[in-house]
Amino acid sequence: MSYIIAHVAFDKSGKTYPVNCLRTDIEVGDEVVVKMNNRPLKWARVDDINYLNWDCQNTIECLASEAKFTAEGIALPPGESLSIKGLARPYELAVQLFKMGWLPRRAASKMYRKAYSAVNQTQTALILIRKNGIDVQIIDGFPSEEVKPNSVLSISRTDGPFIGQPFHGSRHNILKRTASFAEAFLRDATGLEEMITPLKTTKVLPSPPPRTRSGEDDLYSALGGSGEPIYLSDGVWLTSGGGAHDWGR
Repeated sequence: MSYIIAHVAFDKSGKTYPVNCLRTDIEVGDEVVVKMNNRPLKWARVDDINYLNWDCQNTIECLASEAKFTAEGIALPPGESLSIKGLARPYELAVQLFKMGWLPRRAASKMYRKAYSAVNQTQTALILIRKNGIDVQIIDGFPSEEVKPNSVLSISRTDGPFIGQPFHGSRHNILKRTASFAEAFLRDATGLEEMITPLKTTKVLPSPPPRTRSGEDDLYSALGGSGEPIYLSDGVWLTSGGGAHDWGR
């Protein structure tokens, strides 16, 4: 799954194709090298970039200026792969939160892949990373008990402002926005909620091609799930973990 998707052209025909982009420094107009699925590396030019959270078959490997073009084909620079740079994946955000001093937690809800908590002078905050976005909650006061790393975190949306930011269609990089919020929260900055208010793009977004999986392809997410069970019909409820339960109306 790639939060950032670039549409690239491999020739001058004007036809573009979506590829995974795991670098935040790639811009429209850049010449890049694309790692193809079971095919040789190819040169391409970036035509558009959007935050779509798709799972494409091919991925930008590096800038064309970083590779070597020979008669035998394209040679990648030696050493570690240059395909990942900046806050392009939730993993990089998780690493940065840990380095800031945010405490890793185990969310009771299976919908969250990573969870972190922190306190400042007056408040507690939660950063919850799920498949299709990031939820942040700001709670007045502090936990009633000592919080230890990787302890279970139960979440109640009524404890304080609960703000969800979906990956698909965001106007700005919400991984960067969340990192900025995390740093600002620790120093008791003002205007914290505004830093994480969802901002949807005004662009007309491209539709995924048939072989591209969208981040919204699981039933719970497609129905708008955000942590709480969803009522289907005939007394059946769907939970965030994908389970169906006959709990009645």
